[in-house]
Amino acid sequence: MEPISSSAPSLGEALMNCLKAMTTDPAAFPQQAKTSTYDIAGLVQTERLAYRGRNGRDCFVLGTDSGGDWGPIEEDWDENLTADDLEWMFLEFVVLGEIEGEDIESWGFPGDAYTVTIGTA
Repeated sequence: MEPISSSAPSLGEALMNCLKAMTTDPAAFPQQAKTSTYDIAGLVQTERLAYRGRNGRDCFVLGTDSGGDWGPIEEDWDENLTADDLEWMFLEFVVLGEIEGEDIESWGFPGDAYTVTIGTA
């Protein structure tokens, strides 16, 4: 698969654009999403807040070994999943899927410009 990239005002919109570009049937969840890598450029809140993918900083990278769970997103995909819901579910189930700790409550994507590039692992 060739890398797919999208820029948008929110992570959810950029991610939604990329996932929809991965399939010819917009009602079908793209199965290759589960085995792809995600490079995210924009404001990312982890243990600390930082712009990623700018000014020489690496993108926030999420790979297939993250341990996340795409199941809830796949289940809701054909029920008109909104970009806001996708962003929340991506954070909750894919990014934070197996991370435990007190600081995960602060994780998020609070910026107003994101670029997501999806590629193969």
